[in-house]
Amino acid sequence: MEIEGLTPKQKTVFAAVRELQTLNGRTPTLDEVRRHLNYATVSSVQRHMDALKRKGYIQSDKHQGRSMRLSHQHTVSIPLVGNVACGSPLLAEENVEAHVAYDADRLKGNPSDYFFLRAVGDSMDKAGIDDGDLVLVRKSDTAEKGKRVVALVGDDATVKKLMNENGHWILRPESKNAKHKDLIMVDEFSVQGIVHDVIKARS
Repeated sequence: MEIEGLTPKQKTVFAAVRELQTLNGRTPTLDEVRRHLNYATVSSVQRHMDALKRKGYIQSDKHQGRSMRLSHQHTVSIPLVGNVACGSPLLAEENVEAHVAYDADRLKGNPSDYFFLRAVGDSMDKAGIDDGDLVLVRKSDTAEKGKRVVALVGDDATVKKLMNENGHWILRPESKNAKHKDLIMVDEFSVQGIVHDVIKARS
């Protein structure tokens, strides 16, 4: 992203804010920026922040500790890879259908660790995942119970809430439709990633 009209130090502070937000998934405090840049005082950070606000690069609300937000979004292209079932499991296509522009400042870590899948069905509608929505997934082969995950069962991928009860892993739907039941995993399955965000389909 081109950053115009800033001094070298202002660019450094702006880059630090963007990096910390990407790594931590939230906007940093002035002291976090100070420590990241190894500055001696918060006032030195504040001076550059004030300049960034005047120039329209950062916005914040008075008396709000974490109200800082970036005015200039930094977008990255995330691949959209096939479909994922939110009903009965559906074969996940490995071919990239398209790329989706997404705000990099809302990611945590490397953008290459993410991919989109298109939801199919209504088994996760109570979790805000409806048919046709784009599900942003962070790649991971492990997940804590209670997380919403994309799991591979045989050759089929599905998004469910991961639970562990009575010594069994369970892939649990979160649906208003009573037909969807728990999938109790007695055979091998693998976690492909953890649901990070949902982009609603346009009606």
